[in-house]
Amino acid sequence: MTMRVTDSYMSSILIGDLNNSLRQLLEAERSASSQRRVNTYSDDPRAVSNIQRYNQLISSNNEYITNVTRSKLIVDGSDVALQDINSVLTDIRVLALRESSAIATNQSMSTSVIEVDNYINRLMDVLNTSIEGTYIFSGYQTDKASFVRSGGSVVYQGDDNVIYTRTGPNSTMPVNIPGSEFMGTTSSFLNGGEDTAPQVSLATNLSDLRMGEGWVPGLVSVSDALGNNYEIDLSSASTIGDVITTINTATGGTITASINSDSTGLAFTGTGPLEVDEVGDGTTASSLGINNVSGGNVLTGTDIRPAASGTTLLADINTLMGHLPLGMINVQWQGNTYNVDFSAATTLNDLKTIFEGTVPGMELNILDSSLQLIGNTPDQFEISNGDPSDTASLLGLAGQGTPSRLFGMLEDLKADLSSGDKVGIRATLTELEAIENTVYQMMMRNGGRQTDLDWADQVLRQRDERLRSNLALELDADTAAVATALSRAETSYQSSLLVASKLYSTNLMQYLR
Repeated sequence: MTMRVTDSYMSSILIGDLNNSLRQLLEAERSASSQRRVNTYSDDPRAVSNIQRYNQLISSNNEYITNVTRSKLIVDGSDVALQDINSVLTDIRVLALRESSAIATNQSMSTSVIEVDNYINRLMDVLNTSIEGTYIFSGYQTDKASFVRSGGSVVYQGDDNVIYTRTGPNSTMPVNIPGSEFMGTTSSFLNGGEDTAPQVSLATNLSDLRMGEGWVPGLVSVSDALGNNYEIDLSSASTIGDVITTINTATGGTITASINSDSTGLAFTGTGPLEVDEVGDGTTASSLGINNVSGGNVLTGTDIRPAASGTTLLADINTLMGHLPLGMINVQWQGNTYNVDFSAATTLNDLKTIFEGTVPGMELNILDSSLQLIGNTPDQFEISNGDPSDTASLLGLAGQGTPSRLFGMLEDLKADLSSGDKVGIRATLTELEAIENTVYQMMMRNGGRQTDLDWADQVLRQRDERLRSNLALELDADTAAVATALSRAETSYQSSLLVASKLYSTNLMQYLR
């Protein structure tokens, strides 16, 4: 049986094959030029949803990176400003001490009034710091200068609000310090003057040493006058007891390690002079406070105590040893006298609970190495010993709490200098100390924010790199595979053209045959 294939049918097949080859060639060329595997939804419908999701995540992550970058400008600017404020306060302290001394004269005091006015102007310049047109100490009122002069006084134009920046899908971070904190309009402070950091014990974790800075695991070198030299690996230690046991085992008792006499660090005993040194480029000995050379048979390390915390036992605080249980303190505040009985307290948290339960509206804060009292109003308060136990003095809390009035204190100082009141000038030193402590606390708080923002920036950039890598797996083309597909498509298209040219090369003579 003979089958006849029409020219029309052959033509449609050839054109279809030719168009298919051309389509494959164009797709390969588009992938080669764009270096993308997916250029349209039809290329890989399954991958399109993943690509869109990764693009959205990358966009959101870029917003967080932008937030962190801008926040770092504000926090870094605040750090510079606080350093400048601290420098000015130091100069003011020198001036107040000088003009309250016996060598001060009416002429020197008159000159100092001008100096104080210059210090006020310097502080205003610093506190009116702006970054890209944003006043960083104005709270939410970032378009206004934080402080201006009005009627001979300095007036704060901002508000009390703290600006938070979003650093992740579920995380925010404060970045500014409202200038109201310098005006003393919210609270009064009394910073403790006694060291409340706990003693070092065998159970002290090495990660808690040096007020929480921790230590650096590694090797130390210990030697004595007899020529003994030991390289000791402390990497596996986790407590002070582990360090002592490891050292004493390695030296065989020739050189012995122990906790020093005041329980603030380590000590070594042996035939001196003794020397403890680093091994190579390590810093283990320094981080343990023992990188030193003794003048005799005992080498005493530096203070490496951990920071105080709520769980710190009162019995572990050097200044309280021999004075437990504690007794009473008196608090005079807002026309009331409160008697606070600490006799049942055994930890710093107990002190906090008892105090805040007895004196409504006041807080007892546990700092790294001291206590701090804060009243929730600018009213002054006074703390005194309530019985012969001298508890307020032992805790470093005996004294007067005052608001940290930066510009108010300077105006008072100017008035005292103008009137030649040396007693008044000396009185400003107490408030000046409170302000200095407040600025110091701000610097610590701001430093923590800098660390947190640096960490957030690192995490976000790592996340950006990971998201872009995942997007590339879905979106980007394999260069070698694209090159192979392009070569194959070109060969296929050229072959289709060749076949078509052969079949459509019919002339009159071939037709007559």
